[in-house]
Amino acid sequence: MGAERPGGRRVLRGIGIGLLWLLVLLGAVLFGIGLWVRATFGEISVDQLLSNLRGAGEGAGGAELVASGVIAGLVAPILAVLLLALMVERTRRVLRRHGRFDGRRRTLLRWTAAVLACAVPMAGGAVLGATIGAGDYVRAVAREAATGVGLGDYYVAPEVTEPRAAGIGGIGAGGSRGDAGPRNLVLVYLESVENVFADPEVFGTDMLAPVERATAGWGSVPALEQYAGGGWTMSGIVATQCGIPLRTAGALGDPQELNALGAVDGERLGSYLPGARCLGDVLADEGYRNVFMGGADSRFAGKGAFLETHGTDEVRMLEEWKELGETEFRPDWGLSDRRLFARAAQEVSELHAAGEPFSLTLLTLDTHESPHVYEYCDADDTADAAPMTSITRCSMQQVEGFIDHLEEEGILEDTTVVVMGDHLKLVAEGQSFTQELMAAEDRTIFNRFSVPGGAPPVARERIDQMSMYPTILELLGFGLRDHRAGIGVSALAAEHEVPAGTILDLAPDDYLAVVQSRSVDLYRELWAEPEA
Repeated sequence: MGAERPGGRRVLRGIGIGLLWLLVLLGAVLFGIGLWVRATFGEISVDQLLSNLRGAGEGAGGAELVASGVIAGLVAPILAVLLLALMVERTRRVLRRHGRFDGRRRTLLRWTAAVLACAVPMAGGAVLGATIGAGDYVRAVAREAATGVGLGDYYVAPEVTEPRAAGIGGIGAGGSRGDAGPRNLVLVYLESVENVFADPEVFGTDMLAPVERATAGWGSVPALEQYAGGGWTMSGIVATQCGIPLRTAGALGDPQELNALGAVDGERLGSYLPGARCLGDVLADEGYRNVFMGGADSRFAGKGAFLETHGTDEVRMLEEWKELGETEFRPDWGLSDRRLFARAAQEVSELHAAGEPFSLTLLTLDTHESPHVYEYCDADDTADAAPMTSITRCSMQQVEGFIDHLEEEGILEDTTVVVMGDHLKLVAEGQSFTQELMAAEDRTIFNRFSVPGGAPPVARERIDQMSMYPTILELLGFGLRDHRAGIGVSALAAEHEVPAGTILDLAPDDYLAVVQSRSVDLYRELWAEPEA
């Protein structure tokens, strides 16, 4: 038995050394992933991480983005730890061979190993946790547990009533609009476009001048805020069309297919928030033909599944453009804005000529990182500026041309048009405008809207994306019970017009707590498939 003890100690020592380096490796990987996410996307939320973790279909940032994540988050940390382990082991053997690995050095090495085994995983976890807002996530869970108040206390499915006011146009004979009901809708989401882009003191030029020119005299919400925890395309679409923050089923700890809001083994998700009543659902119930057009892959982040779940009749995106022979693509994401709006101009004219109510939703792509300058974009006058400066201006020129087409075709006479950013631009070390945006104060999302006969006045100048949902419905001419949809309250309704029991009753800190609450019971209902 005594002869076996040294061998047993060697086995235990080997296990301990292996465990040590596994912990160091874990910490290094967490550290690498955290740094890569911060440099590529900036600080994000847990919901954003879970929504996009496995949702990278074709046209979702390209192979270069995936490769950079693998290298920074896995390859580099693994190589670094292997190199360190080899150096430490080599040093230990050299010292032992020369009889210098005495008790003092052995003790120092053990204490160093213990510190590394604790410090490196903690540091890596801290970096990644700070990057994905883990602290906000934990605090939200704790607040909801303590107060019992969440989104479910303020969520309502929209109840459409009579038109909001006289003069709200409706569908007459042959598709003309009278005063009997809602109008057509053209909804344009501008990738990552916010109001500060129009400030020449910050950027040296007004990048939004073309779209500002096209929308002169239109209405707007002066301060449209990104909701706390949002900041990516699907979060913006869900917030402004369903009136709720985006939570995945995976964020609820529910181990099912919906952990990944994208292509799973090449297959689309079957449904997306099927229990929610969103903009497309309301319009479909009112007889609208709903069309969505975008440049990227419909599978990415479950965009196609969301649209098809919520009343969209046609989803026209990257897959179709390739089949139709389009060639003006950027390799990482998809179709250019120029070709998207050319297709959209033809589509909206055909929809309008059909004489039936319709909605057309567009999502731009040119202003998505990383910068890609198309040949049609003249960057000569901004040669000293970041490439995204001229890219943004060029994208806005395409929007301007599309709006001019709407006016020339007479579509603005019977159609509500809403143009807005899908979210604020991400602030990250590896992206454009980092220093300018870090210094900017009160950043808000660009938005403009046109309503036949003149845009109604905005009663509340500061709202977040959830309240854009009921605002859009009322801009269309729908009457809404209590001016509510989702957790939002229409910006067209003054506070005295809204009964008690809405988010308007909440102080800013209390509202923030509600928005950040996990609200598991509500989202289980929203993600649940309806019974047959």
